[in-house]
Amino acid sequence: MDDGELCGYVDGHAREWHAMTIFGGRLGAHDRREDAEQQVLDVGLASLAERWTLIDPASDEVQVVCIQHVSPSAVTLALGYYSLPGVPTVTISRRDLASGRFQLHRR
Repeated sequence: MDDGELCGYVDGHAREWHAMTIFGGRLGAHDRREDAEQQVLDVGLASLAERWTLIDPASDEVQVVCIQHVSPSAVTLALGYYSLPGVPTVTISRRDLASGRFQLHRR
């Protein structure tokens, strides 16, 4: 964005381009880099205010989560539909998302 706000990035995978959040969550997959870039610009920052689904493939546990804090290396999530004081949280590293240890999908 022109204001210097970090809204995400684009990552190439085989024959497609992935629009990614700043912490490494996938926003979408595209045939053209330009389309992935546009998705990052259109929804990258706004997606941080949405509900996401956290999946732990090791236990098949699926939870609705809210993003509380992001950085290029990790995301902190409130476990539940609302981010209220006292709600349990978990911090997941970008490495854990990239390896598939956890999956995080926009709802």
